[in-house]
Amino acid sequence: MTPELETYFNNYNELFNHKGFKQLLDELSNNIKNISNVQAIKDLEELFFRKGQIAAFNAVINIEGTIEAARQQAEEEEQKDD
Repeated sequence: MTPELETYFNNYNELFNHKGFKQLLDELSNNIKNISNVQAIKDLEELFFRKGQIAAFNAVINIEGTIEAARQQAEEEEQKDD
């Protein structure tokens, strides 16, 4: 793995271990619960807006797993090259 890629993954690990990141994930999870109630949606435009919000929140909530999978893939590729 290149030093730049190692730094990239280490920076994310530092972020994921920060209390503030865990707090953000809790906030986003709670917000998803609040905006997932479709009974209060007035029209199709609002429905699509909420769908976009939920997708964005989920992307942040799942980023730790995404980065971990990318790191594992990079490590596996490095082992193949050795």
